Amino acid sequence: MKSLFFISIMMLLSLTTQAADRRIFQTDSSGNRQYDKPSYTITDNGRIYETDSSGNHKYSGQHFRIEGDRILPTDSSGNRLYNLPSRTITNNGQVYETDSSGNRRYDGQHYKLEGDKIIPTDTSGNRQYDRPHFRIQ
Repeated sequence: MKSLFFISIMMLLSLTTQAADRRIFQTDSSGNRQYDKPSYTITDNGRIYETDSSGNHKYSGQHFRIEGDRILPTDSSGNRLYNLPSRTITNNGQVYETDSSGNRRYDGQHYKLEGDKIIPTDTSGNRQYDRPHFRIQ
């Protein structure tokens, strides 16, 4: 579940820019960075990987790759993991979980991109203040 949240973040970031590596940091609902939480890096070729607080690549963490409007879970070599759910992003910035066949899962966590913030929402699009937020830098 945790990795699916980060997949959404990575996908949103990839749609905002493809020019250079970008970092995503977890924040509290007020926007303060949570330094004790892992961050993620999106490379310019669409690969996503977990980093520690210093920005070092964590090879043991979950990896992802971006293909079109989907974020797909992969192993550290880039091979797709079909047993894990992926994420899909819509044209209006909504992100939702999909099963391995691409069917929308309504019971999973949803997100919305608002500027440089990734906001958790319920399935109706209402903001959830008690869930982790993210900031793109």
